Amino acid sequence: MLAKAMKNNYLAMALLFVLVVLCAYFRVSGLELRPLSIDEATIVSFIQGVVAKGYPYVVVSTMEVPLATYELIPYFLTIPSLFTGEVTEFTVRLPSVIFSVGTMIMIFMICFRQFGLFSAVISCVLYSTSTWAIYWGQNAFHPAPTQFFTLLTVVLIQRLLSQNEPTLKLSLAVWLSFTFTYLSWEGSGFLLPVAAVIVLYFKRDNLLWIFNRNLLVMYALVILTLVWQGVRRIMLQEPHLMLGSGKGDISLPQLGFLNDSWDPLFYLINFFGMETHLLVGLVFVVGFYYFLRLEALRYFYLFFILTVLFLSNFLLFYNAHYLYFIYPFFIISVGVIISNAVQDGYSILKRDMSPITLGIGLFASAFFLLTVFASINSNFVQAYSIGNQGYLGVRLDYRNDLAQPDYRTVTEALDKNIRAGDVVISMAPMPTRLYSGITSDYFLQTITDRKIVYDNNLVTPFYRDKFIGSVVLRNFDELKDLLASNERVWFVAAPYQSMPTVIDADTVEFIDSNFRVIKESYDARLYLWTR
Repeated sequence: MLAKAMKNNYLAMALLFVLVVLCAYFRVSGLELRPLSIDEATIVSFIQGVVAKGYPYVVVSTMEVPLATYELIPYFLTIPSLFTGEVTEFTVRLPSVIFSVGTMIMIFMICFRQFGLFSAVISCVLYSTSTWAIYWGQNAFHPAPTQFFTLLTVVLIQRLLSQNEPTLKLSLAVWLSFTFTYLSWEGSGFLLPVAAVIVLYFKRDNLLWIFNRNLLVMYALVILTLVWQGVRRIMLQEPHLMLGSGKGDISLPQLGFLNDSWDPLFYLINFFGMETHLLVGLVFVVGFYYFLRLEALRYFYLFFILTVLFLSNFLLFYNAHYLYFIYPFFIISVGVIISNAVQDGYSILKRDMSPITLGIGLFASAFFLLTVFASINSNFVQAYSIGNQGYLGVRLDYRNDLAQPDYRTVTEALDKNIRAGDVVISMAPMPTRLYSGITSDYFLQTITDRKIVYDNNLVTPFYRDKFIGSVVLRNFDELKDLLASNERVWFVAAPYQSMPTVIDADTVEFIDSNFRVIKESYDARLYLWTR
């Protein structure tokens, strides 16, 4: 028995090594192909603050603005750059690759211990080849780290549930893991009400377990973390006079059904309607049969479903990738359902082990597995996407070959052609500075869509953009005054498709008619106006 167990462990470790290589290959391959997105460029800009003073901040006009959310992310992104001595697309994205591979390793260990080797392999192949997981595993933002710490937190909570007398050590580990999760992305705070429901369900026959003194210590520390973060955010934002509102203003859950923008089906459509999730989503739904049979599966299945429901109803700012932090629960559920379905099919076939029956069964199983694996990666199958409700109706994360705004090309062209005395207006101040070292002079926003900051420290105060503090041109007249007093004015219009959301139609038409396009790439244009 011991020899058999050791043999199985050796096989598991060998397969895990192969899966790690597979997962890392899909994420490292093409890591520098895409230019930094606006979110990546924004969070990467805080690296300089970490290096300079040990904490993430940027200088906006005359004001030092510390990061009030995603606080831990810049620290992760800084580490590779400290070894290489430079900040590149590869170095800032490498931590996400590592977190993504780490998540896959955890998926393997969870499935191997609770559901068997077959389930572990299927779940890890699905995660490794998933287009969605590859995209966010290559993205220098919060999804990959948040997902890693979320899975770790949920696994630790499961261990707590298995203890009749929860230990202080494990209780503190849950708090610490949740703190890392929450400080990576505050939306992960929805794990708390979901975990409360899960605990009530699994401990419904022993509710006094909830009041264990070690758990009470953990509750107090979690509440302290939430209060500290909330107070810190308010104190950091209070000194700054801002116009407009944004996601950063949302610090507590809100009743979505009381708001006109409430869309309870948003996540269901965007997740299950994604072309790479059509088949695995069907498996997840049909696999409810195994939810009823397997208690361990019930744990991860419920975590996914309940979190979707909480996000749909209590988070007013909808974004498709907000579900990514609970993606491993979906992957584990699908992997376990598939492995059990195949094993149940084999048990049925054992009643008639004729060569023909066995051959048909093996072929059907292999065909089904290959179809599922192919369906989760858009390189193999490209179907019609029902759920495509991203920004301006475009989601960049559901196909491997979709281009995103190319800040890099237009900014490099600006750096090559700019002259002394030229004035720069940029709709993407942080990517412009990261790719060229040029600090833009102005930000054009005639429609108040993004937050702008009022800097009253200046002799002549101006509204400034919230990214680096460029002077905000608030209307067409201010743009014309700028042109009248300068010989050459550059305009970085990226993303170009979103210009109508921040610039009125007449101003956009004036720019298209009177500025000359110097360089154009996907969803990005570099304009030049000369007298």
